[in-house]
Amino acid sequence: MFSDVFPGSPFVEGNNITLVIASKNIDEIKSLFNKLKEGGTVTMDLQETFWSKCYGSLTDKFGIGWQLSYDNGEMGV
Repeated sequence: MFSDVFPGSPFVEGNNITLVIASKNIDEIKSLFNKLKEGGTVTMDLQETFWSKCYGSLTDKFGIGWQLSYDNGEMGV
């Protein structure tokens, strides 16, 4: 899945989409997030949101934007 720029965020060539990984395995989300943040920049550290018990976003060391979200179907989104 992919997403466009967050509301209120300026468009910069290269940030117009982010890749999204949604998984029913919370340990996988945490592991992937920690690997992708090495050399990158964390935008939002892993935390509970109204749509996910574990969500975070970052830009990896190659400039690729990522969103990782635990989705076990309980949040109704």
